[in-house]
Amino acid sequence: MVAKNNHADHRTYTLTYQYLVGFKVLFGRKILRHKQWEMDHVTNYLSDNINGGMILDIGCSTGHLTQCLSNRFGPDRVAGADISINSVKRNRELYDGINFHHIHNGFYNDHEARYSAITVMHVLEHIVEPIEFLNEVTKLLDNNGILVISVPQERIRGDLAVLENIFNIARGKFQNVHLRNYTFKSLSNELDSAGLHVQDFKYNSLLRKKSNDVGLMNHSLIMYAKKTIN
Repeated sequence: MVAKNNHADHRTYTLTYQYLVGFKVLFGRKILRHKQWEMDHVTNYLSDNINGGMILDIGCSTGHLTQCLSNRFGPDRVAGADISINSVKRNRELYDGINFHHIHNGFYNDHEARYSAITVMHVLEHIVEPIEFLNEVTKLLDNNGILVISVPQERIRGDLAVLENIFNIARGKFQNVHLRNYTFKSLSNELDSAGLHVQDFKYNSLLRKKSNDVGLMNHSLIMYAKKTIN
């Protein structure tokens, strides 16, 4: 997911872990459809709100969203990045024409490209120091760039990461992979603390595509933010 110098334990996110995530995404795209709705909302929003420029998918894992973005905007405008070098190598072999970057120590300082949009989907809940992480990520945004954040809407922390938590327990790791639950207010506050202003949002339901209400059957909250201009 995210590099060690950005406060995540990179040893958790092995290729097997990434395959579990990939299975859940595929199930959510082809069977329940909520993951496809989430991806469609992001690609449609970016299509309406950015004019050219590059897009970076941070925490790209098995590359499902990266591929969706590439299909809409073209592989020359889309890149993925992940803490797992094995996932990066796999994605480079699987997806022709898309650049995939390994998020190593110093990545955010060393990476020279700047992006019109950066997506950070289901990553922030894994980060110990999320505001520091957001500060790092926004270094790569153009001044008018859009940061897309998606976080789970869980009833009990970790209820949307059951497979990952079972996998962790089987490895002798007794820590919930989701470090916190996010509400609209808590996510907005973290974005504000990182110098980002919320432009729009969407509650993504497990059952209803067009719903944008707070509810027990929500899967995720998507926020779109820009750097605050003083």
